[in-house]
Order: sequence, then C-alpha cells, then structure tokens
Amino acid sequence: MQIPGRTNIAVAENGDAWVRAFRCSACGTAAEVPTIACRRCHARGTMEEFRAGDSGKLVTWSIVHRSYPGVPVPFVSAVVRLDDGITIKGNLNGVDHDDLHADMPVRLVMDDAGGAKDKDGNEYVAYHFTAATADA
Repeated sequence: MQIPGRTNIAVAENGDAWVRAFRCSACGTAAEVPTIACRRCHARGTMEEFRAGDSGKLVTWSIVHRSYPGVPVPFVSAVVRLDDGITIKGNLNGVDHDDLHADMPVRLVMDDAGGAKDKDGNEYVAYHFTAATADA
C-alpha cells in the first residue's frame, strides 16, 4: 500500500498519486493548502479541491551543500509555481547547477520517497521536479 509522504499528496486506492490543491469558486485563486476563506477575495466556504497539474516554472532555488547524515549533497531545493497557480517546494533533480535559471520550465514527478516506508512496510509517495523537455 502507498501512503502520502507529504500532506499535500493524495493517493487513490489504485496507487495513483497527485498533488492536492484548492481553488476559490468565487474568484479562481489557487492555494496550496485548504483554507476557511479565500486569501484573495476572502469568500468563505468557496475553496474546492482539485488535482494540481505537473508543469510549472522555477521561481527560486538553493543549492544545498550540507544536510542530514545519509542525504547525498549537493542537491537543489526549489520553489516552483505550477501552471495552475500554486507554488510548492521540492527538490529539482537531474539538472546541472549551471543551467538553473528563473522561469525554467519544470515538470513535477511523483516518486517513491527514496524508498522510505512506515513501520508497517507501507511505501511513502512523494514528488520532485525535473527539467521539462520539449517533447514532454
């Protein structure tokens, strides 16, 4: 059985996983987390869950050179704005650090959370980003 490795991930019975997001039915503003009221128009009870898309653009990043024991460094910690309006953080994998630039097209990829499992052996599901390719 797969379980979400982050609070913003949903996993269906068939194992299909996605990033959960929320959109205001009054003004269309998207949010990363559920809220009682819309952050933009302040309408209450209008935030509806939707399945976030997998494409976006790199907003900012940091190249991490020190981390916890067992975590390989360096890695790129990135903030990405997905095309449907939410901004989320995750690692950006498979990109030469010299090629990083603002507004770089990226793709969200669901993964096995590095093989992490809970105490009952259930596999965690997480995500990372990769550079978007022209044919993707």
